[in-house]
Amino acid sequence: MGGLCPFGRSFYALNLLKTKQVMSAKIIVIDGYIGPYGYSKQFIRNELAGQSKNPVTIKISSLGGSVDDALNIFDQFIEHGNVTAELSAFVASSATLVSLGAKTVRMNENSFYLIHKAMNWVDEWGTMNEDEIESLIAKLEAQKQQLAKITLQLAKMYVKKTCKTLDEIITLMKQETWLTAEEAKTWGFVDEVFAPDVAVNYLDNLQMVAMITSNDFPEPPRKIHQNKTSAQAVDEDSFFDRIWNRMLNKQKDINPKNKKIEMKKQFIHLNSTLSVEALESTEEGVFLNEVQLRLIEERLEANQQLVVERDSAIRERDTATSNLGTAQANLASAYNSFNAIDPTIATAATPEAKVAAVRALLSARPGTAPIQSLEEQDEIATDEVDWEAINNLEHNKQVDKNS
Repeated sequence: MGGLCPFGRSFYALNLLKTKQVMSAKIIVIDGYIGPYGYSKQFIRNELAGQSKNPVTIKISSLGGSVDDALNIFDQFIEHGNVTAELSAFVASSATLVSLGAKTVRMNENSFYLIHKAMNWVDEWGTMNEDEIESLIAKLEAQKQQLAKITLQLAKMYVKKTCKTLDEIITLMKQETWLTAEEAKTWGFVDEVFAPDVAVNYLDNLQMVAMITSNDFPEPPRKIHQNKTSAQAVDEDSFFDRIWNRMLNKQKDINPKNKKIEMKKQFIHLNSTLSVEALESTEEGVFLNEVQLRLIEERLEANQQLVVERDSAIRERDTATSNLGTAQANLASAYNSFNAIDPTIATAATPEAKVAAVRALLSARPGTAPIQSLEEQDEIATDEVDWEAINNLEHNKQVDKNS
């Protein structure tokens, strides 16, 4: 190297530095909220800028966040093509979507993995009348349909990664179950399970576990030491339960923002629909679980059936009203015909009185003898015949002239 001029040595050093940058993998850490003011799609785009097809390692330890940002980050990883995701601790929700875009997914053997259906913030307050409640139900129904579309699309992404059936993935999303690293590998979410240099039992971090449960994620599974007898294991678990619950209650007291309290204002009809005495909430709002959403859905269906039956009854009523109007018009026309016969009929107040008036008029007129057959007629008296008038008829006169 001594024969190189200073410029040549500098140029060589610069090339060597570039070579080392290409050979070393870019490492990006995602250990918090995915989305704005956290690990956003813009942040990842800036981190990947200039990496071309260089190997990139994404270390993920996150409970998720924005689906919009997660889907965009997924696309960025797919476009890059040389991304390895390393999962550790608790990885859930949108964080799992991010990992799907990696070429290879590795998971710490002490970690946990969770997927669930798409969720939306539900926060409705205030006194409502029946029209406003009906509008709210329609709004929730529209949100439910949108969430169903999102859930289906996310499930298809998991299906593509795992080669499981859509029904299997939807069921797992519905269960909201924490999977161990080995279980996640069995399902196909993870390609490789690795042992870390330093083993960490994340379940011992009660602050982390409390944070998970306070964010409405299910309680992570707890392990029982294999070297204990069954009786010892039960006693240990019971003792741990007491400590666990005490720690959770203490955490809720420390963080009153996430402490569930009974709402001061209650909605009687909504409580009745959800079969609860009172709604619970935190300062952040009210969350409805899947069972409660299903009850609202059933009430919506029942209300829709009532609307159909009501509309049918209204149509029948309108038809009957129209028929009644026609009948009343016909009756009035018939009355007019009878009333024109005689004033006594016109002044009669009721149909019965009009019939009586007609009968009175008929009985006041002399009757006409019925016409009988010739055989039954009495012999006509000749002295009652006006022969002179008959003979003076023109045709009889003509007959007399010709005879």
